[in-house]
Amino acid sequence: MRVAELPAIAAPLRLATRPVPEPGPGEVRVRVEACGVCGSDLFLQKGGFGAGVALPVIPGHEAAGVVDALGDGVSSVAVGDQVALYYITTPPDDPWAARGRPNISPHVRRMGVDVDGAFAEYVIRPESALIRPRATVPPATLAVLTDAVATPLHGLKRVAHLAPGETLVVLGVGGLGSNAVQLGKAMGARVIAVTRSEAKLRLARELGADETVPAGDDDPDPVAAVKAMTSGHGPDVVIQCVGSAAVDEQAIAMGGPGGRVVLIGSSLDHFRARAVDIFWRELSVLGSRGFVPDDIRDAIDLYLDGTLSVDHLVETVRPLEAANEALEDLKAGRVFRSVLTPA
Repeated sequence: MRVAELPAIAAPLRLATRPVPEPGPGEVRVRVEACGVCGSDLFLQKGGFGAGVALPVIPGHEAAGVVDALGDGVSSVAVGDQVALYYITTPPDDPWAARGRPNISPHVRRMGVDVDGAFAEYVIRPESALIRPRATVPPATLAVLTDAVATPLHGLKRVAHLAPGETLVVLGVGGLGSNAVQLGKAMGARVIAVTRSEAKLRLARELGADETVPAGDDDPDPVAAVKAMTSGHGPDVVIQCVGSAAVDEQAIAMGGPGGRVVLIGSSLDHFRARAVDIFWRELSVLGSRGFVPDDIRDAIDLYLDGTLSVDHLVETVRPLEAANEALEDLKAGRVFRSVLTPA
């Protein structure tokens, strides 16, 4: 099978040929129809996951495909079924997974990081990591629902517990933040979107933002602008979708009394915060790591119900051979997402 693999940290992806893998007991071979290219793939390429990653590795964790072969004991799916893929597995007795939080287990095995991912024609996944949509979904759409939508959904629903009538500020209208805007509106919040690009401000309004705040170098302080829109106090929830320590600091500065600041943008840089600025407001600063399988199910249902649009995420579809170009497009901010179609 054809693959695009990462041979070394900071290296470009390399096209290679590998044997088609065979599923073991409880495993399924999936023919990959689409795999999104996201910021975590860039994070992997620059060494963000640490020295424990065994290279070369095939990236790709935001994927959908068709069941191609079954290992012994598999009964919940059949050859030919369309499936979305959950990227994490944990040991059978994992206590975090038992509490419904496999994403934060210290024992996670991540597709596209710890084991080979879906920048390939085929990938092996355990039966438990497959999610069948209740109706057929276009492959590129199903792929991006598994992460680009499921990640902000997890942050807003399971971490921030955003409630109807609350005010939500979305920092960064990219591959994650654009969907946080839609999800916030679907959850009944007043949504304020903050981003540097006028084109992304327009998109935020199209996706349902009630108000927008420009955050370019020549624009007024976005923290002051958000405070002015929220009676001087700040919003109930801030979801920070930018990989920037400076924007982390802005998020904490914006949060209102009793507010929740959710960090989902990946940055290796340190940010500064004062304890008094947090406890005076009883502010919660929360990390949100990826998503759980139910987030994927919820994202698929919202799409099938007509609540969400992902057209802006699937505008750029490329063959597997263009994986490096897809990463460069993402790095340069030319796309919200690229989707690779290996098959």
